Amino acid sequence: MSNSHWRAGHRLYVSVLVVALFGAAPADGTEAAYRLRSGNLPISHSVNGYSQSVEVLGDGEVLVRVGVPTVAVGAASGGFEPDPQVLAGLPEGFGLPERLGSVLSADLDAFTRATRVLRWVDRSLSLNTSSTGDQDAVSVLRRGNGRCSGLANATVALLRAAGFEARTVSGLLVSDDRVVPHRWLECRLPGAGWVPTDPTIGFWVVTPRHLVFSDTVTDLPVIEMVSPPKDRPRYPVIDGVPTRPDRGSELVCRVVSPCGGRLVAVLRGDAGVELRTELEKEGRFSGLFPGRWRLEVTRDADVVLRQTLNLGNGEHYSVAVRIDDEDCD
Repeated sequence: MSNSHWRAGHRLYVSVLVVALFGAAPADGTEAAYRLRSGNLPISHSVNGYSQSVEVLGDGEVLVRVGVPTVAVGAASGGFEPDPQVLAGLPEGFGLPERLGSVLSADLDAFTRATRVLRWVDRSLSLNTSSTGDQDAVSVLRRGNGRCSGLANATVALLRAAGFEARTVSGLLVSDDRVVPHRWLECRLPGAGWVPTDPTIGFWVVTPRHLVFSDTVTDLPVIEMVSPPKDRPRYPVIDGVPTRPDRGSELVCRVVSPCGGRLVAVLRGDAGVELRTELEKEGRFSGLFPGRWRLEVTRDADVVLRQTLNLGNGEHYSVAVRIDDEDCD
């Protein structure tokens, strides 16, 4: 991998009012499926923002489905208290670099505090795929570079020194023409649980091309792409780095003039993500990434509304759906 970031006709009249109550290309959830056989095989794994299921097909073959949903992290707001057990488990003498420690003030919420650690890693350490040195945290921090495993080890150590539970994740990274062993990490954030992040591509970012294994992959399996991801998730770029946001937008669809029939709202992103909810008095979409979304409302089999919305980060929007039909009372 390079060290550059990839920034990974009906008789109806519908009146729609979109109101920003307080307060845009969206990040798109994508899925992929792979068939693997022989060699090391992956495990089922699910955390905040990533899920992997493994179905045994027989004869040493498995079907792996990976999904990266388009939801914000949703960590708890308010102050963060470092975990004393985590701090007690640090190697003797290991601590935060002075420059990093100076930006981790006690009043920061957990998401901001952990993201500042990730940002320090991004600015201070570089990916060196040809590094032959030790890949433990201390060695990588001393050199200022490391392979993907070294960056993951160093980031986990720094997050722990900042008071977070953190762990490395071993697996494979699948491209269109090759498969390589890879390592990234997960950090436990209050209110959000374990959240994955890959220091080589962004903050709180992983993709459907990440396959999780129980340990370092020493025997590459034979992999067939059954359903490749349509596109990389398009995360908001903050200070030049793709970043999965903590607070998502919310969209509420309210029916102001019900007129019979089954109303369903469907919300679509640019890379195949599709969310839907049935409308009675209202329907709600929460945790949305900022950006452009296409809303479609159907009554029974008929499309009664198509609307493009640009949602801001962390904002709340309301859509009032009014259906005027000559068959209505």
